[in-house]
Amino acid sequence: MPPSSYASTCPVPPPPPAPSSTWECHLHLTNDPRAPRIARRTVRSALLDYDYAPAVADTAELLTSELVSNAVKHSDGPVTVRLRTRPGVVRIGVMDNHPELPDPLPCTPDQTFGRGLFLLEALSDTWGRYPLADRSRKVGWKVVWFELSTAKK
Repeated sequence: MPPSSYASTCPVPPPPPAPSSTWECHLHLTNDPRAPRIARRTVRSALLDYDYAPAVADTAELLTSELVSNAVKHSDGPVTVRLRTRPGVVRIGVMDNHPELPDPLPCTPDQTFGRGLFLLEALSDTWGRYPLADRSRKVGWKVVWFELSTAKK
């Protein structure tokens, strides 16, 4: 992929801190079919490099892929992934310029689409969506986010 099609401000990790530390990663992607794959790999690598449990990385990878896929499908502009941690929690948000706030669709066993928000509801500890209406973005942008607990259960 040409370097101009994505940008990352993800820190190159020093020796891994304890997973209870706080850090943040931003991934700016063009609206491109490759964006979900890039987001998956980036989120997974960042979490594993910071010593988060593989199960947390697996779930974050899957849900990030679903959200970025939705953003690429439904918006026509860039997509931003924001990965933030705080003690006991990983939070990932995906921002795009499609103005409609998504709602989960009812799923049937033979359906081949519409499962992303169903997975989000089933696998995340909490999730949500909100419109952006501040001076940093144009009206119509939104964020869909989820949180995963990193505490041992």
